[in-house]
Amino acid sequence: MCLWAQGDPNSLQLMGVPLEGPVDSVAQRLKAAEWLEWGGSDDGEDFYFRGKFYGIRAKLMLSVKPESRMVTSAYVTVGPYSTTKMLESNLHYFQHKLRQEYGEFSEHGDAWVMVGDYGSIKLSVVTNDNGSRDIRVLYYVEGAYYKDALMMGFHGAVQEVVTENAVSQEQFLHFSQDGKLENPDLQERQYDSFGYLRKARMTEKEGYSEVKYEYDSLSRLVRKTVTNPVAGISYVNEYTYNAESELQSESQKVWQNDECVLTINLRNNYLTRDDQGNWTTNSLQLSYWEKGTQSQQTTVLQKRTIAYWE
Repeated sequence: MCLWAQGDPNSLQLMGVPLEGPVDSVAQRLKAAEWLEWGGSDDGEDFYFRGKFYGIRAKLMLSVKPESRMVTSAYVTVGPYSTTKMLESNLHYFQHKLRQEYGEFSEHGDAWVMVGDYGSIKLSVVTNDNGSRDIRVLYYVEGAYYKDALMMGFHGAVQEVVTENAVSQEQFLHFSQDGKLENPDLQERQYDSFGYLRKARMTEKEGYSEVKYEYDSLSRLVRKTVTNPVAGISYVNEYTYNAESELQSESQKVWQNDECVLTINLRNNYLTRDDQGNWTTNSLQLSYWEKGTQSQQTTVLQKRTIAYWE
């Protein structure tokens, strides 16, 4: 179990460096990967680096949104080339390396493009005013920075979710366009540099509860712990996933001091999905035990409607 992920597989990456997030965090990752920062634009929206792109000297420009300082794109330039032979040799080399890392690219005119879940990559050749040519690779970041929707098992730019017979989640969920769950009960949130929620507080009738989130090496939520020190109660939710990283089962336990007083086990059987791959019908197997009672089992048919940001 990884309590603090070193990377983020759920983001657009440049040679293993996640590009999502505040520019200061992305710049720090690039420097750790031996990219040297050497300046920026006068308006503070572009940041310049030099380094090795798959082993070849290159220049890199990061661009950000002025209001949020979030990275929107990374622009790699290799060149200039004065001979066709060297240009074509390195172009084929980059095509090969990019396909190895990201899969197949489709050809669009004089460019090669890959569109993925978290952004797109465009490889092209441009001609300079003096007749020399550059190879350029544009990484365009499109994934949501905050991973609240992702850690709840959603794919795509989810805006609103309405669930019939909700059990382990709220009946109504709403996410901002940058992926953050709009829930006033979760206060003092602490996110890591990749946008994963790590800690929060919830106001209770008796004091407050501390909420802690733990992830595995694939950045999947594996445990959520809610602890109310005043009441002496802890809620521990643990999650397992199938081979497609879909939520397979969930275990909920309630502890009164050191004694378990309630256990709920949930197992999903997804029946239908929408075009984004999110389930719309689920047969939920549920077992319930509370101290002093016999265990009970039932099956709940869940349906949900999902709206997406355009």
